[in-house]
Amino acid sequence: MQMRQLFPAVLLLLLTAFPAAAEMSEAERAARWTDLAHALFGNRPIAEAGDTLRIDAPDRAEDAAIVPIALHVAEPLAKDVRALYLVIDNNPSPLAAVFHFGALADRSAVATRVRVDDYTYLHAVAETADGKLYLARRFIKAAGGCSAPAGTDAALAMARLGKMKLSVAPPAEPGRAIGVRLLISHPNSSGLQMDQLTRNYIPADFIQKIRITDGGVQVLTVDSDIALSEDPSIRFGLVPHASGDIKVEVEDSQQRHFMQDWPLPAATE
Repeated sequence: MQMRQLFPAVLLLLLTAFPAAAEMSEAERAARWTDLAHALFGNRPIAEAGDTLRIDAPDRAEDAAIVPIALHVAEPLAKDVRALYLVIDNNPSPLAAVFHFGALADRSAVATRVRVDDYTYLHAVAETADGKLYLARRFIKAAGGCSAPAGTDAALAMARLGKMKLSVAPPAEPGRAIGVRLLISHPNSSGLQMDQLTRNYIPADFIQKIRITDGGVQVLTVDSDIALSEDPSIRFGLVPHASGDIKVEVEDSQQRHFMQDWPLPAATE
């Protein structure tokens, strides 16, 4: 199944398979994950990752519309991982993002900010180059993040649509990966938020793909959905290419395309 087909497929599964309930039992939560995992991965086995895959998230979110999430991958899994899936089980669209690592990626960590709509398990699945799957989970208490009002005036948000900022932390040692934070100005409207003046629902308008390259070589590609917070933030690591140029290309659900590039320090030995 193509990546763009995965997001609506998992959304349809959630909407049709699980009626609304005040509180789910652990058995119901387990059943939900079983169905989501089957929708994403079919009958492929998924092994427990143990200490090699970890989800960092607050136990209780301060703001359910802006929840910081970090995925950490330890060796020996990190050297083989090619993609990380982030699933927020009880969200209206559970598959929040898929992070695909390229040749220049630091595969040990990636972070973003998400909307969380209900008390739920977060699941991270690491996929290795040989197709094996490894699982980590974490429970989080949050509610209403997908329908929370936008934090920015709509006219201002559209005026700065697609603008990006990139900040780089120097490597601790020459030749090692550098930490990068990418900010993209975009309302990332979920389709579940209400305009406070008209009382009409704001149409969904969200980033679907982010491609990051350095000197034409892939660093990270992100397939995303409505769960990413307004003005999406992605933290990742890269080993600088000799060219010293990083390019970011963004596509959203309205078929808009945005692109920006920055010079980076050249790789050193």
